[in-house]
Amino acid sequence: MAVNYFDNYTLEDICAEMQAVYLNDNRPWIIGYSGGKDSSCLTELTFRMLMNLPEEKRHKPVYIVSSDTLIENPVILEYLKDNIDKMNESSKKYRLPIHAQIVYPKANDSFWANVIGKGYPTPKSIQYRWCTERLKIRPSNKFIQDKLESEDVRSEERRVGKECP
Repeated sequence: MAVNYFDNYTLEDICAEMQAVYLNDNRPWIIGYSGGKDSSCLTELTFRMLMNLPEEKRHKPVYIVSSDTLIENPVILEYLKDNIDKMNESSKKYRLPIHAQIVYPKANDSFWANVIGKGYPTPKSIQYRWCTERLKIRPSNKFIQDKLESEDVRSEERRVGKECP
């Protein structure tokens, strides 16, 4: 017999646990957002959790990152862009520390640069998926690295500022 998580826990329990994790440290949160059911659910729960926190406790940023591979279906891309815009509008309206952004591959990592310029075969199977690494993972990792470095600098500036008269 399958066990259902919600037999023992409620959405309020999940939000309470998320709040505890959020308040536990100062490290920023970074959420990968594809627009699918899983990332949409996590994003919604994150918005709800932050809205239930007093404004003074919303102490660290939450970055929502989507990858545009530059070969997306135009309908899907428009949906993604619209969702990102709505997240940023809602974040501003409700004074939430959420920043949604689309990232892009570097020009030399683009699909066409690899297929036409470097002669890579088009991905046909799960065994040869160079495109996922170059078009989605690398741009997201660069964004994450840049944000973490930026947060480290700001954190150090705040620490040093407290030590100085």
